[in-house]
Amino acid sequence: MSNLFLGVITLAVVVGVIFFIIVMIELRGAVKGLKELVGTTEKSIKPTVMELQHTLQSIRILTDNFTNISEDIKGFSDSVREVGEGVRRVSENVKQVSGVVEIITSSTLGEVSGLKAGIRAGLGLF
Repeated sequence: MSNLFLGVITLAVVVGVIFFIIVMIELRGAVKGLKELVGTTEKSIKPTVMELQHTLQSIRILTDNFTNISEDIKGFSDSVREVGEGVRRVSENVKQVSGVVEIITSSTLGEVSGLKAGIRAGLGLF
């Protein structure tokens, strides 16, 4: 019985080794296929990564431009505010000059009326 038992164990070991060899061959093929897949994926991803880098660089440039534009708009609004204050001051000056002209006009009219009355009275006496 010992020979029979030893034969069964030997047969099991041989079958196990054959199965292991078959599995290793299949694994080798799978690894080779996986390497090809990784290579193909790497080749297709490289242009995408390069394009992504260019896109990010363009976005950085765009945000820098937006920053510059917003600073320019801030400067422009400050200038408009200053012009508005200048216009307000000029308007106040025009009002003051208008008031002075009105005062001069009314006093001049009074003097002209008085002069007319004086001349009439003088002519009326002669």
